[in-house]
Amino acid sequence: MEASTFPLTSFRVLYPSFNGVSDDDIYIIAQSALNYFSPCRGVCTNELWMLVVAHMLSLRKWIADDESPTGVVTSVTIDKVSVSFSAPPAGSDWSHWFKMTTYGQQFLALIKRCSVPQYIGGAGGRFTRGGRLR
Repeated sequence: MEASTFPLTSFRVLYPSFNGVSDDDIYIIAQSALNYFSPCRGVCTNELWMLVVAHMLSLRKWIADDESPTGVVTSVTIDKVSVSFSAPPAGSDWSHWFKMTTYGQQFLALIKRCSVPQYIGGAGGRFTRGGRLR
């Protein structure tokens, strides 16, 4: 996969909040996003790719706006301004990073669904992705 094959038209329809981002910027982020997941078979790959790009663009915007995407908000106080974030879990920084945006959360849900072994065939069939009967 290369950034030039990123489904930009679909991305623009599905994620209109990024319509102000130039095509070149999206392609650069799309290339970087390939480092965060492995292509899978079927329709999941493009959807996963678009979700990672949306996640990364969201984080990038927060940083540009001087916001601190450091964790999941756990409490907010309006008077005298107070915001609390959850700390990253000890063994799952990758998952915590994705949970910082709704796009990342959707990515985690889809990657879990797309990586579940599926059974193909009847008697003498097989599981995909290394699964097996128990």
